[in-house]
Amino acid sequence: MPEIIPDGLRRFFDTFTQAGDGPDTDALAGCFAEAFLAGDAAGARPVPRSAFLAALPKRAGMFAEAGLRPAVLESLTCEDLDDHYTLARTTWTAERTAGGPPVHLSSSYLLHRDAEGAYRIVVYLNHQGLPL
Repeated sequence: MPEIIPDGLRRFFDTFTQAGDGPDTDALAGCFAEAFLAGDAAGARPVPRSAFLAALPKRAGMFAEAGLRPAVLESLTCEDLDDHYTLARTTWTAERTAGGPPVHLSSSYLLHRDAEGAYRIVVYLNHQGLPL
């Protein structure tokens, strides 16, 4: 039986995905806490939202350099940890510009839900890097 994703979380990831395709930095700014923790194979580090948004053109360049189109969200699962935090696990697919098998990526997010029900990313974990 497929997992039921709460409407608010589904809307959050719809906004996050669409904003990332642009990138629409104003919409993406609303998806992240003022400061969040970013983690990958190299470790974890605190990131100011403004620094992350300023780095987005470099990220788009890394995808282009790797010969990849923007990633498309393929799956989303979630687990409420308590009344304020949700762990979301995602898989993404990026098609290759030159053809061939797509690249599969996965990320996990710890999201904080405020009193109004708005989600913000407080931890962003990339499970693997881009192939170069």
